[in-house]
This record gives sequence, C-alpha cells and structure tokens, in this order.
Amino acid sequence: MKIPAKCDVAVIGGGPSGSLTATYLAQAGYDVALFDKQRHPRHQVGESLIPDFWKYCDKAGVTDQILADGFVRKAGGTVDWHGTTRRIAFKDFGYTRPALHVERDRFDHLLIENARAKGVQVFEEVVAGECDFGAPRGARITCRPLGEGGTAQSVDCRIVVDASGQSAVVGRQLGVRSFDDAFRFMSVYGYFENSKYYGADGEVHPAASVHAVPPTTFVSSVPNGGDWGWCWHIMLRDCVSIGFILPMDAMKDVKASERSWEEYFLQQCRSFPRLAGLLEEAKFRAGSVRVVRDYSYRSTQVAGPGFFLVGDAAGFVDPIFSVGVVLGMYSASAAAWSIDRIFNSPERTAEHIALYTNQLQGRMEMARALALPQYEIRGSVGEEARKIVKFTDEKAKALMYAASALTGRAEHVRAMTGEPLPRTASGTVAADPR
Repeated sequence: MKIPAKCDVAVIGGGPSGSLTATYLAQAGYDVALFDKQRHPRHQVGESLIPDFWKYCDKAGVTDQILADGFVRKAGGTVDWHGTTRRIAFKDFGYTRPALHVERDRFDHLLIENARAKGVQVFEEVVAGECDFGAPRGARITCRPLGEGGTAQSVDCRIVVDASGQSAVVGRQLGVRSFDDAFRFMSVYGYFENSKYYGADGEVHPAASVHAVPPTTFVSSVPNGGDWGWCWHIMLRDCVSIGFILPMDAMKDVKASERSWEEYFLQQCRSFPRLAGLLEEAKFRAGSVRVVRDYSYRSTQVAGPGFFLVGDAAGFVDPIFSVGVVLGMYSASAAAWSIDRIFNSPERTAEHIALYTNQLQGRMEMARALALPQYEIRGSVGEEARKIVKFTDEKAKALMYAASALTGRAEHVRAMTGEPLPRTASGTVAADPR
C-alpha cells in the first residue's frame, strides 16, 4: 500500500490508544492513516486489564476477537502490603464481565488488525517524524519507511493524533513533556514459566490451573520501602510477568555493584517473601529482563490546533491499580469524539480542545493520586479530578476506593470527593483481610 499524500487524520503509533482512535474515526467516516515504526506483533510488557476496558472494545467492534483469543481471565486482586494480605473480587462490585491478563503483543495486534478491517490505512515499519502545524490543511507530517531506500514523504492532514507512547513524537517537538518529580522511579521486569499464583479463593494454585481457576493480580509492597515502590505478578497463558517499581537509586546500586540487570532482577525476586514462594518451582526465561528508566511524566498541553495527544504520549502515571491501558482507551474515545465535533463545528474548536484537555488531565490526576503515598490536590487540574470523581458511577467509585484501601491510599479518594466512602455491592467499604 502506498503512503497517501493526504488524509483527514494521521495517527502516529499503533498501540491500544492509536488503534482505537483510528478505528473510532474510521467508523465515523473519516479517512485515517496510521503509522507505526514497528511491525506487529511486537513486544510489550504483560498487562492486567480491569473490566472497564470492555466498553471501548465493544465500541470498536473488536470484542468477539478478544474473547476468541483465550486470554487469561482475572478474578480480582491480592495485595500484600507491609505484611497484611487483602484481596478484592470484581464480582463484589457488580461487574459481570471479566478482567483479563493479556500478552500485549497479541492484544495490540488484535486491535491494530481490527483498525485495518474497519478501513484504517495501516503502515507498519514507517517512522513518522517532524510535524508542521502551520500547513494549509491544518497539519503535515513527514514519514519515512524503514530499511534501505526508504524515502521520506509528506502527508497533509487536518489533525495529527500522537499515540507514540513514551516516544512522544509531538510532545517532544512542542516541548510540552514534563517529568513528575514526585515519581523518581524506574521499572525492571521479566518472565518466568510454571509459577504458582493466588486465586480469588485466597489459595495458591499451580500454573496448569490458570484457566480453570482464574488468578488474581498479585501486588506486594517493597520490603523496608515504606509506601514507595511495589512489585507485580501477572499470570499469562504460558508464563508470568514479574516487575518491580523501584526508586531511581536502585540504578546507582546496580552500577556500583557491577551486577547485570538480570542478576539484580533475580535477586529482587528472592527478596519478596510471598513472591519468592510463588516462584519456588518456576523457571526463569533467560534474556527476558527489561528496564524502563523514564517513568512517570505528563504533558503540559495534550491538545491544540492540529493535534491531539492520547495514551502514554499524553502522559504516563505509575499504574499500580491496572488503570494504564483503560486510561489510554478513554483518551482514544474522547479524542475521536472531540475531533469529530471539531470537523463538524470548526468554530467551536477551542471549546472542544479545552473539554478534552480538562477531562484527560483530570483523569490522569486521579491516577496520580491513587499511586502516590502522599497526595495533595493541585490547583485547577486537581479540581477537574475532583469533579470527575464526583460524577463517576458508584460501582467504579467503590472499586477505586477498595483498591486504594489495599495500599493505604483511600484518604486520597475521600479528599477528592468530600463524600462518605462508597460501598461495594456486598456492603463493605474495604477489602477483606485474608
């Protein structure tokens, strides 16, 4: 397929946010081209998805494909925080559809192939670079196919959607990307085979039972780390994703000790008692360890004339409660809605940009409040977060409170709402100790 000289919307990046934004706009009748510098399926860390993600899949017409693929169904969460273990089950909050543990390479591939099937022009192994927002049609991007002989060409469009993740193509160009000093963290993760896991019944089960007895996502605080740092254990179909969120000082420790990241990762796995127990019969996948250094950040501007930032390109907040992908999906839906309104009522462009900005930044602030051990509402963005929490449906609000209570962050939710703590469908306000 030849790269077009023009289109209505150019999307940079083919992760969940980019694929869904492109799909929603194509379904609305717009000419959309999506550019990804990699070819799918491509590596992404194994991920946990909370049930709210289904509504975005329904809207994109990709639900049947996801159900048919056989991802691991997740029953809830098990948290060991400072030696106290608690758990929550989604069914207790009125959710009837399952959460999932997904291999992101496969999950993202389903979404981008669905975008292609819905009429999006998908170009893989094509790098989208410089953007000109003073072009006659509204925007112009420069694209170059990878490999020998790849010739750069311009694509004129009305709006560019930056879904390039941490590459933040547009955000870096505009200088609107800012690191969050409250999150001076790094992430290191890898994979094991044949790990045991915690089920919703609170019991430990063998890896072979992962489809028969749905697992929970297991989260643990860092030993002797206060409320800073944590680890995850996410069961997948043929392995488990293990990761650690640690202060940046850990990087200095590794360099000073001259250990490899693999050695450091395995040492961390042994230092978390409950995690070490789950891994006692597991086999490490050599070469699977990866490190993420640029952690939480935000964009001071997430939309403007000719551009929208979605997903991790707009900002990334420590996803301790599995909110990352769902927040990216929300941004895709909101951006597509806003772009459609701009095209149909250009005289109200500024209004739609402001609405998208307030809604997305408010939700990102909510995620930030749930991740930080200490939090104070910050100015206008905090007020937007407070409004959003107040209008969140009771089911989702109860789940948000219960999840935050697992790690001692429930007061952040109460501070935002100023309301009595919401209750679960079974009448409890906190996760039950186990």
